[in-house]
Amino acid sequence: MSNTIEQAFAAETELLGLNLLAEQQATLLTAYAALREMVRLVGCDYPFAAEPAHVFVPPTAGGDRR
Repeated sequence: MSNTIEQAFAAETELLGLNLLAEQQATLLTAYAALREMVRLVGCDYPFAAEPAHVFVPPTAGGDRR
């Protein structure tokens, strides 16, 4: 895996505020790299980087996502 994929994964994980276990991190990093490769090969309607991690809205205590 390239170092830039690992750096992007680490940055986006941090932006989302995720605390991953070592096993989770390895599995999700592999999936993240595969997704990036798929988008590179197949393409998409918008640049992959146009979907920033900070659009994630964590649910409130009552489960409302406002």
